[in-house]
Amino acid sequence: MSAPPAELLAPLLARERRRVVALLARQLGLAELSLAEDAVQTASLRALQHWPRSGPPERPAAWLYRVAQHWALDQLRAQGRQLSLPDNDGDALLPPLEPPAGRFAGELDDDELALLFAACHPELPAATQVLLALRSMTGLGLAELAPLLFTQEAALAQRLARARARLAGLTLTLPAGAELAPRREAVLTALALVFHQGQLAAGRAGAGLPASPQAYEACWEAIRLARALAAHPACAAPEADALAALLLLHGARLSGRIDAEGDLIPLAGQPRERWDAGMIRLGLQHLRASQRGERLSRWHLQAGIAAEHAMAATPEATRWPVIVRYYELLLALDPSHAPRLGHAIALAEAGQVQPARERLNTLLPTLPAALRAHGLAALARTAEYGADIAQARTWLEQAAACAPDAAQARLLRARAAGLAGLADGAAQA
Repeated sequence: MSAPPAELLAPLLARERRRVVALLARQLGLAELSLAEDAVQTASLRALQHWPRSGPPERPAAWLYRVAQHWALDQLRAQGRQLSLPDNDGDALLPPLEPPAGRFAGELDDDELALLFAACHPELPAATQVLLALRSMTGLGLAELAPLLFTQEAALAQRLARARARLAGLTLTLPAGAELAPRREAVLTALALVFHQGQLAAGRAGAGLPASPQAYEACWEAIRLARALAAHPACAAPEADALAALLLLHGARLSGRIDAEGDLIPLAGQPRERWDAGMIRLGLQHLRASQRGERLSRWHLQAGIAAEHAMAATPEATRWPVIVRYYELLLALDPSHAPRLGHAIALAEAGQVQPARERLNTLLPTLPAALRAHGLAALARTAEYGADIAQARTWLEQAAACAPDAAQARLLRARAAGLAGLADGAAQA
């Protein structure tokens, strides 16, 4: 039987690398988490070079561990540092995973749980906790993470350097009991960002390149982990159920988000019969479970917004005034750029076009680069609702010029071209 191609090995590597990073980081010490990640990334690249020719080994995680461990020790020796690691090859510590029975199958094992919560160490600022958790889960570089966190690569590098200094000598251990609650919010934030990164990556395939079955792997993994945390006796909390609801309700729409040519479909144009009804039901179950808490969190409110979209039979049936109210409550908890932009968009859709435009004009100069195209597109919508088609097209063209990727640029140019057609038709009439 021929060896599987590299694209079929990628999900296997993604699943195994988290366990290997967790084990290696636990042995190197939490201050060397970045070294562990780089080592496993190097091992994964070597696997992609060798496995397509010879097939994956019987114990893929142990293979990755051996290669990563040797590489990490070589780096430490090159720096004049000596570290003694346990004499094992990973076989005993990394037993084979049973293949999942479905999209959300699989329990969160101790190493994964240790890595996620240990990365969110209370000695670190919340933003750095999230950064370390993202690095441990995704293996993405700082250049890829910077837009996701609305900052610059250099700023993230400085955060990591300060984190290494503060965590020097600490061991990666599984927090328990009262130690879990202070870390939970950073863990939930990291999971939400992993899902969002998966969304963005899957939409960048390009014209003529539809999303592959593996495109949303990060989204499914974020959903699985969120549900596992919500169900785990030591981690369960209303906020965890609210996040699980949010991700499931967004995940339900992924099947209608990209067309056969690989282009993005805006929410209003998505074929709702392609949305995953089972995931919507699961999401609403988690949302109901989240109501047992006494405190309204940002995850509850975002899940409420997602539920309004998921339950609307048509775009016209969307209860935009309800969504506006959710955003008003959310802004009291989180007045950052993304909720403010969402609030302005909801105002316009609810018929409050002038207040929406005023808020967008105030917000636009301060928006991070990753959100600027969305801000300009929202302004274009207010102009469209005001029948100023020329201004709407101008803003859409500006939005396309600063879009963070080609797929979003194509979507914005298609909107502008559609408005041009409307303007031509009106002129001929």
